Amino acid sequence: MEIDVVTFLAQFKPLCSEVTKDPSTTTWSVSVDSCVKHCDQSLPLPEATKPEHNKVLSELEGLAVELWNYSVAIKTKGAVTNSSNAKIRYVAFLVLECCGQKDNSDHNGKRLIMLTDHMLRKQAPSQMNNERPTEKFIKEHKMGLKSGRAWLDAGQPDLAEKVFSKTEKCLKSIQKSVIERKLATGESGFSETLERQKLELEQDLFTLSCYRAETLVALCQPDDALQYMMTAKDLLPKFPKQAGFLCMLCYNTGVELYRQKLFCQTIIWLRESYELGKNMNTIGPRNQARTLRLLANVYLDHNPEENVQNALNAVSLANTEHSHPAGIYLKLKILMLENADNDVIKRCMGELLKVPELTVDLSLHTLQLVNKPDRLELVMWLIEELLRRFEHSPDLGRLMVTNTEVLLEAGMHKEVKEFLEFCINAHHKGKTLDFAVKKQFHIIFWEQAAIAFETEDFQSSLEWYNFSLALYGQSNPGDLTLAKLQRNRANCYIALKAWDKANTAITESLKCDPNCRQTQFILFSLALQENATDKACEALRKLCSLSAVPTSAGDATSDSSGLVALAAQQALDCERVDTACVALEHLVAGGTDPVQVLKALRCLVRLKLTNAEQEEPGKNDLAEISSYISKGYEKLAAVRDMKPVNEQLLQTEADWFMKIAWNLALQCEDKPEHMKELYTMCSKLLTLGVQDENSKGRQMTCLLMSAAACLQVARTSGDNELRRTFLEDCLQCVSSCRQLSIKLNDHSIGNGVFSIESKKKETDILLLLYEFEARVHLKDSGVEAVLEKALTVSGSDMKTFETLAAIALEPPTHNRSVAVRVLRVAIRKHLQATTPDINKCSKLFHSLIQLCLSGGGNQDLAGKEEAWNYYGEVLDLVNKADKGVYPEMEIVWLMTKAWNCGINFYSHSRYSDAEKWCGLSMRMLKYLDTFKDNYQDHMSNVYADILAKVSPAETPGAAIMA
Repeated sequence: MEIDVVTFLAQFKPLCSEVTKDPSTTTWSVSVDSCVKHCDQSLPLPEATKPEHNKVLSELEGLAVELWNYSVAIKTKGAVTNSSNAKIRYVAFLVLECCGQKDNSDHNGKRLIMLTDHMLRKQAPSQMNNERPTEKFIKEHKMGLKSGRAWLDAGQPDLAEKVFSKTEKCLKSIQKSVIERKLATGESGFSETLERQKLELEQDLFTLSCYRAETLVALCQPDDALQYMMTAKDLLPKFPKQAGFLCMLCYNTGVELYRQKLFCQTIIWLRESYELGKNMNTIGPRNQARTLRLLANVYLDHNPEENVQNALNAVSLANTEHSHPAGIYLKLKILMLENADNDVIKRCMGELLKVPELTVDLSLHTLQLVNKPDRLELVMWLIEELLRRFEHSPDLGRLMVTNTEVLLEAGMHKEVKEFLEFCINAHHKGKTLDFAVKKQFHIIFWEQAAIAFETEDFQSSLEWYNFSLALYGQSNPGDLTLAKLQRNRANCYIALKAWDKANTAITESLKCDPNCRQTQFILFSLALQENATDKACEALRKLCSLSAVPTSAGDATSDSSGLVALAAQQALDCERVDTACVALEHLVAGGTDPVQVLKALRCLVRLKLTNAEQEEPGKNDLAEISSYISKGYEKLAAVRDMKPVNEQLLQTEADWFMKIAWNLALQCEDKPEHMKELYTMCSKLLTLGVQDENSKGRQMTCLLMSAAACLQVARTSGDNELRRTFLEDCLQCVSSCRQLSIKLNDHSIGNGVFSIESKKKETDILLLLYEFEARVHLKDSGVEAVLEKALTVSGSDMKTFETLAAIALEPPTHNRSVAVRVLRVAIRKHLQATTPDINKCSKLFHSLIQLCLSGGGNQDLAGKEEAWNYYGEVLDLVNKADKGVYPEMEIVWLMTKAWNCGINFYSHSRYSDAEKWCGLSMRMLKYLDTFKDNYQDHMSNVYADILAKVSPAETPGAAIMA
């Protein structure tokens, strides 16, 4: 929305008042920005036609002048930044432009022409010949130019271009007006004044063209900038004193374009700079030579193949203008690109050596430049000359280092060693090398020694380390680098089998660094080579002890675990198995890298297994191997928890440890405790791999084997507490196995795959048997639930219940009620078969009746009554079976048992019960064949007596049948 001049004045005046306050206040910069924003949004104003507006415009003009003077004052004091100064001048310029936009007088037009020549001189000191215009000219013409210059100094070329564009338009308008007035007047005096004004305007145009060229270069418009530069050049004959200013402008612009990699434009500007600077004392040959050197570099960077001759001509001309080391070096560089002859190169290097300003740094660059295989002779000559030239220079050591590197690169090993002896002797005889040079020498020595050691040239490696030692001079007890040097020498002596010298070197290392892991490792290696077992063990113990503490600052790069592992390897190479085991066990105990610990565990297991193969494995060996496998599982579990998981490593290592555990378990038939531990570990290791059907099946097998081993320990152990522990472990294994079985079954059904039924039934039966035995021996009430489960599990047969009965009858946990029930089920299973096994049935009845009659005497009447019922079942079976099928000896046993039971009642005058049991025995007598005659007479006589006393019962007199 447009505002009139009155409104603008009302809004601008308080803003101007805020800006002209102390610039050190915190809100001052905000006020300046507000003022700029207000002017940008409001100006230009609509035409002011009313008479009273002239007063308002005058007041605005006064405020603009006040702002301008204020900016000059605070800039002179250095109280503001370039950006703030530019903003204030910009506001003053815009306001003054607004006040004069309807006034076409020369006075107002000239006000809009601005240039800060003093700022230009601050930016380019070489432009000191730019004359300052008269004070009157500054007051009337420079405001626009100075505002644009201020924006340039503030790094805002876009705003500078905006101001310069308006200034140029105004300036050309004034020029046109002056020319027209000159042509219109005939008065010579007035024409002379106009001519002077025209000249002043042309000088302003010259300066404006220079500034616009600088601005357009900053705006990346080099072609437009060149046009303005040419305009300034065309005006230069009228202002010859400004030639230096324009010359340096061209040079600075060339530097900026070179930085932007605009090589073609750079060449144009630099050539203009050189042409403008010819025969000018203010520029001088040094600056001209500098311009030509830069021009030569631009030629090389732009297109070295096509412009190499132009570059050579430029640098040769530069050296003619002023001989400088940089120019001669550049010429040498170009000659090398042209592959000039050695004589030409040598002459150029001779010129360089004659320049007083030659420095060691440039000399080293020159050496690097000419150091080519086909110019080795030149390089050696140059080095000799430089060593003579800088013989008394404090930088001589750097040349020595470079000479050493050149000789090494040329493969002149004999010459380099002679030169090094010279350098070291000179160092100890007064020509002391500084710390940096000595460090470089040590780096060279150690690098060459390392290369020689890797190629197994141990003697040469030792010689290089000896050079380093010779450069040290006196040793310092706390010098860790010297300690490392002595360790390296000791390694060389060990490789050369010079044991005594190796011991001497490592002793010196211990003096400098007594708590170093590498030193103890070398002592260990040396002791192994000397077959000094005690010494080797002592060094290994110290190495392990030092490895257990945090790494010291001087030993930060050492890998303690790696050293212990290497010590174990060396011990194995020397067939020192016991020593190797000590190192490996330390790795297992203190290692932080799971992979390294796993390797150590595998090695330990192999060593123990090898020892077991050579000798009868003892309990301790087996226990140790089991502990290693257990630690292997722990480390693998840690690997599983790492992110990301190395699945291949996890699977491979777990399979390896599992196979070892399984094979060991198979060999532990007489050691069920270890068998149980190993099978349990197998199961755990299997959980680390892929959980497919095969893996879960193998886990179930391991758990079954572990449960069986637990029962075996419980059967043979006399320690009640130990028995209880293993029985509970058995129940845990059974529970885990059942859970796996359920998951496996669900997985198989879900994928349409069905396990082999017989295998599943077998597993279920085994789990029942194991759980039954464990609960029976624990006198657990859950045994009844197990029996109920056995009745419902498919696949349980007569044999299963026979086994359950045998378990229930095992001492010392005899469980009569469970045993009776199991036997009855087993008999029923047999009798339900299509063809019952009478022989097995007879044995089951034998056990069942024996169990019922085990109370003895006539006390257990319930048991005898129960047995009477079973006798009835037996007689029924005997009657149904073919003659002779039921085992005769079993009938004899049953007959005898019944007879003895009856006689027992008879002896207690219980004639009725006696007649019952003896009568049962007599009924069974008739089924005998072979043994019938042996019992018939005796039994008949006694039975007659019993019958005689049944009523009335009198005294017993029968004898118990044998």
